[in-house]
Amino acid sequence: MANGPLSDVAKLRFAADERPPRAMSLVIGAQTAILVCLPLVVVTTIVARVADQSPDYLRWAIFASMVIGGLLTIVQSRRVAGIGGGTLTVMGASGASIGVGALALVAGGPALLGVLVLVAGLCQLVLASRLALLRRIITPVVSGTLTALVAVTIMPLAFAMLTRVPENAPPAAAPTVAAVTMLCVVGLLLRGKRWVRAWNAVIGIAAGCVTAAIFGILDFGRVAEARWIGIPTPPAFGLDLSFDASFWLLLPGFLFVSFVITIRQVSDNVRMQHLSRREPRAVDFRRVQGSVAACGAGTLLSGFAGVLPPWPYIAGIALASGIGVAARRVGVVIGAGFIALAFVPKITAVILSIPAPVLGAYIMVVFGLIFVQGMRILFQEGIDRQYSLIAGLAFWIGAGVQFQAIFPAYLATPMGRMLANGLTVGGLSILLLNLFLDVTGPRRHRIEVALRPENLPELDRFLQDFADRYKWSGKATDRLRAAAEEALLSLLPQETEEQAPAPRERRLRVVARNLRFGAGLELTAATHEGNLENQLAVLGDRPDPTSERDLSLALLRHHASSVKHHQYHNADVLTVHVNRAWTQRQGDVKTVD
Repeated sequence: MANGPLSDVAKLRFAADERPPRAMSLVIGAQTAILVCLPLVVVTTIVARVADQSPDYLRWAIFASMVIGGLLTIVQSRRVAGIGGGTLTVMGASGASIGVGALALVAGGPALLGVLVLVAGLCQLVLASRLALLRRIITPVVSGTLTALVAVTIMPLAFAMLTRVPENAPPAAAPTVAAVTMLCVVGLLLRGKRWVRAWNAVIGIAAGCVTAAIFGILDFGRVAEARWIGIPTPPAFGLDLSFDASFWLLLPGFLFVSFVITIRQVSDNVRMQHLSRREPRAVDFRRVQGSVAACGAGTLLSGFAGVLPPWPYIAGIALASGIGVAARRVGVVIGAGFIALAFVPKITAVILSIPAPVLGAYIMVVFGLIFVQGMRILFQEGIDRQYSLIAGLAFWIGAGVQFQAIFPAYLATPMGRMLANGLTVGGLSILLLNLFLDVTGPRRHRIEVALRPENLPELDRFLQDFADRYKWSGKATDRLRAAAEEALLSLLPQETEEQAPAPRERRLRVVARNLRFGAGLELTAATHEGNLENQLAVLGDRPDPTSERDLSLALLRHHASSVKHHQYHNADVLTVHVNRAWTQRQGDVKTVD
């Protein structure tokens, strides 16, 4: 099994369940909390300013988003009552919601935004409970392409910020400030020592601010006016439950954005599970479900507050892969720091006073890394010509729409504004293309039986008919039947003692598809304890000859070309591929990223 790049594992200093020194946790947590305030405040400010909202609403939106982000970061780290992913995942206002959020505020203010976000939160909770049904949709191709499109969506905002300076500023002010900031951040990331890289953002932004002060474009007037401690007065907006035409016009966009956020949450949690462990292990999709459920609960809170929904920030992945810290304890400190900073208006004023070229240069570096992260997700398992085509086409459709290079006149209409976001159009394109490829693919053959050893003959006849239909050779058919038999036996409960209580009968659904080089079997049953991928990994080359389960797993590894096991709270999905021709790759076991 692969656990991602070996370099990621080698650099890990503190795994998820390990406890760094308290002083280190406080320093890293406080610094990260302050830095993550930057994109959160920028996203919230952009939406409020574009929609021409009052300063009172802006202050409230920043405060509420920071508190909700802090609570979610703690829940994601601590995993409360099955809610949360159990990894260092930093949450904050979603950049993918900028377009639809601004449209909702223009159409009906915070009242309309709140009710739309509430509906999106309910949608996310439903997706979390039925995540097993989305396994064919939320693939590495979809996740990677959407992650790359997130960067494409934010980059134009960063480019615009590079030149945003006062009218009386010297001509060289904007390019010089942006260049100094970017050179500092990139230089430290490329050549700085590990402990220096942890401070690269602070150093780079400070250098940019000093350069801006030299050119006279740094204004800290609002910092002097801001209070040290305070809570903004919540605007009296309520929720717009009239469900008028504006609600129904904007609802599809919000539902799609919630789906995009779910995909981002899934891919980030999968990535963090790999980065947070010293030993290679299969992905625990029950924790993935918990992370999506936590995000959905946070979206409900955001709806009641009338602010943008949350999603995961790259800070957690950056800490794990950059300085090797993936400890959940640090996540708790970051979340607590988020909440504490929300009650310090002066900190928010400082962030709002940072010159736009400084923020633009910093955002370019951060989302450049996010773009590469999307490409890594996309190519981590290798994709064929068909998936390469749909990923590339969907990406450039999204990029063309985002940069208004594709039918800009149509995108300027009221209906077109819903599709004027590259993430929305690109995501919709890849989902439809992926669905078309799945629907028009090889025919699926199904059988459903009780998960009992006595039903092996019925399953065997089903596979024999399947092999005869596609003219498999005798040896290939025998391998297919043997792999299915061992897969069924592996899914049976491990407890065989006579005194153990009889478990509730579980149903087994088997779906077989004839593929180009063999067959794909998908066995779905109720969840039981123990991931077969992990058990196959620790089995070694010499299974215990006295253990029937060890022998069954060894035979499964022998007959199958790949075995993937997804465990959810309400389903157990085992995917087995069997080649028609015997190859040297027989027995490989792949971990799903």
